[in-house]
Amino acid sequence: MKKRLVSIILIIICVLNVVPCTSLYAKEEPVEPIITVKYEDIDEIFKDKDGVIMLSVQGNSPSVTIPENKKASLKINTYYKKLLKVFKQREKEYIKLAEQDYQQRTKEQQEYWHGYELGETYSTGRADDKVISFIDNYYEYTGGAHPNGTRFAQTFSTKTGERLTLNEILTDVPKATEFINNFILKETKKYEYKDYFFEGYEKDIKDILTEDTWYLSDKGFVVIANEYIISPHAVGILEFTIPYEQFSYLKLEYLPQ
Repeated sequence: MKKRLVSIILIIICVLNVVPCTSLYAKEEPVEPIITVKYEDIDEIFKDKDGVIMLSVQGNSPSVTIPENKKASLKINTYYKKLLKVFKQREKEYIKLAEQDYQQRTKEQQEYWHGYELGETYSTGRADDKVISFIDNYYEYTGGAHPNGTRFAQTFSTKTGERLTLNEILTDVPKATEFINNFILKETKKYEYKDYFFEGYEKDIKDILTEDTWYLSDKGFVVIANEYIISPHAVGILEFTIPYEQFSYLKLEYLPQ
């Protein structure tokens, strides 16, 4: 009788909207910590004493927050602070080069001066309780027909904050590398890539994969093919994604949930 009375009271409370009905019976589910990634802009323009632009800089610098794992967060953030220092040093070098270039030009040539450009922009490939992958797009322009761009990537363990290598994430590096190269070769033979590649490019596919040209995305293992390895600048930077379900060489602990 008492149980029935309690149930009737709960129903009345729900009907009167005194409290949400779901809260009376629902169990609290554990909430996974949300890893946050922030990007700080590093855009800047450097001019000489006459106000002429010497260098234009565009880009950002990443930082991560891993709840309840300050040690891992610190390691990753320290890694990118060091890279930012290297980039800032490169800025100084390019400003000097630009000033020298500008001064040795004729007045007529100076009228068409564009200035040098430097950029490094990061984005997130994947961020979860296992790994954090960053995609690093770098470019520079010092005159000429077009800027030069290169894409790199870094993947870190969310638990330790250490940068992961192929040896650490793959069960068998030689066999996995052979599989990756064959996968890329098959992809390049698809019609959508018709006329993309240099003649005889097949022999150079083995040069695509390095420790700096892979990352883990939500969909699979991604390999970056930079310009001039198997294709010209006009094609741009290519990426080849091997779906996780097709890539048996990745250790289970690095598969997304």
